[in-house]
Amino acid sequence: MADHVGKFRKRAPHTTASQRLMATTAAMLSLLLLTSGCGGPKVNYSIPSSLCGIHVGRDLLRPFFPPGDRVEFDGDSFPGDTKAKSFCQYYVDGNTALWVDGKRSSENATAAQKVKRFASHAHIKYWTRSDGRIAGYSGNVFGTSSCSGTPSESDGQPARSFALEIAVTHFTSTNAVRPRLEKLMNTLLPKAAHARGC
Repeated sequence: MADHVGKFRKRAPHTTASQRLMATTAAMLSLLLLTSGCGGPKVNYSIPSSLCGIHVGRDLLRPFFPPGDRVEFDGDSFPGDTKAKSFCQYYVDGNTALWVDGKRSSENATAAQKVKRFASHAHIKYWTRSDGRIAGYSGNVFGTSSCSGTPSESDGQPARSFALEIAVTHFTSTNAVRPRLEKLMNTLLPKAAHARGC
């Protein structure tokens, strides 16, 4: 019986270094295909076409909504709401994907000034548009526009500006998310300001 085993061992194929490398490469390629969307997690819900009741279009919002099965909305609808401060939030499978905070402010600071104050203190790299009206850091973007003739969030003080913040949690690169956030803010800011009476 020992001779039988010995003969079997001699006939068993030896795995060479190149065969092991090919097997490892094949496994890594399979993993890459799974994570790149081929058979990986999918968006199984309808991506919203509006934020806080303001139409902006699905194409602008698609990059900010992660794979999942259900989306939920909570908070204020900006149009028709007379409050000086409004907030809304979107969840995917119970986790926050995106939120929007808007207010009529008694302060007349630009978005660049607001972001600089926070980011400098927290030692975070930030960016600003040349006019200072849109600025951001990481997955956050701020926008400001003028506002007058309506009450602000501070009791007894008139509004001097409208401030809007959008925060997203689903993005892979800060550099890649910046132009998308800036484009979303460009579209949403004037509509939200108008909806809030500015």
